[in-house]
Amino acid sequence: MLQYETVSLPARTLVGLKCRTGNADPACAHKIGGLWEQFMRAGLMAGREDAPCYGLYTNYGWDDESYDAVVACESEACPEGCVPIKIPAGEYAKFHFHGDIRAVPMQAWSEIWSLPLPRAYGVDFEEYRNYKDGQADIDIYVGLADICQSCGMPMARPADRGTEADGSQSRTYCTYCYQNGAFTYDATMEEQIEHNLNCAPELYTDRERAREQMREYFPTLARWKGETER
Repeated sequence: MLQYETVSLPARTLVGLKCRTGNADPACAHKIGGLWEQFMRAGLMAGREDAPCYGLYTNYGWDDESYDAVVACESEACPEGCVPIKIPAGEYAKFHFHGDIRAVPMQAWSEIWSLPLPRAYGVDFEEYRNYKDGQADIDIYVGLADICQSCGMPMARPADRGTEADGSQSRTYCTYCYQNGAFTYDATMEEQIEHNLNCAPELYTDRERAREQMREYFPTLARWKGETER
């Protein structure tokens, strides 16, 4: 299995070229390849050949696995035809590779898509550095979702989030645990663990092992911190 580290990144804005494609699009590789060629011809890297460049994926479509593909770099100017793209601050899973700039990302993403990551589906991106003779250092960053601090569910979509008393979305708790500024049910940590196990029994082939893992993990969640000390 691919190894990664979790890193916190500040927000930043890049400038680049964009197209719409997706994993189910037969022309996906051709479109993204053409985007890179167009980007290089645009001259955004002129005089900055040692600077990193980026391939980004954002605005994911839930129904058809589509997304916006963007080829970008850091730039103070935004030439005609280019778009600004913001990388949001947050936690990312960082994968590091070195190798062929064409082969490595394709192989890496085919494995990343199958990993059980709590993905945010906001902005994911590749960073290319130290390019030479078709080889480069390649870091792939996958945005990680906020985790419900009650049940541990990743909140990847806006609809996954609970609501505060003023109707705004909660950054802390999911829609199943928290509505209108209050928890939707009273429970102890042990009761929450059993609730999780019963809600998705197909995920837990070894219930006792899953239960023990939750007992280790849940005390790190905001709702249950200190629960085991009461």
